Amino acid sequence: MSTISDKSLSSARGVIVKLCNDRLADAVDLQLQCKHAYWNTTEPDLISLRALIGQLSKVVEGNSDRIAKRAVEIGGIANSTERVVATWSHLLCTPDALNRNHAQTIAIALASFGDSAAHAIAICGEFGDHVSANIFKEISQEFEEWGRKLEAL
Repeated sequence: MSTISDKSLSSARGVIVKLCNDRLADAVDLQLQCKHAYWNTTEPDLISLRALIGQLSKVVEGNSDRIAKRAVEIGGIANSTERVVATWSHLLCTPDALNRNHAQTIAIALASFGDSAAHAIAICGEFGDHVSANIFKEISQEFEEWGRKLEAL
């Protein structure tokens, strides 16, 4: 289901596929950060945080699939191998990840994704790809809500 207009199809497709793959790398990175936090949150008094991060990891995985699906729908290839994620991800990963301040670390990564998604939304809008723009907007809003939950802890 490509909604990119025919007149700018080839140039738009390349740009939008690149945006999708960049955000896909960010989403896979975010999910790996969630898994890191989940695995390393073992203290009994933080069990609710561990459960919350586990839920978020599943949400991020579902949204990764949405982004990958969109890249393929518009004629691209979803690319998120380990090497790609390591070089394409733009997410912030704070030193707090090593200090077990997992709620703050994941909240910062979620906000970083939101900043990148805002850029993707704008570019998609410029090319008239409102489907991709809406996908990024929905994901960004969902991640913003999760960020508020984590910051409240």
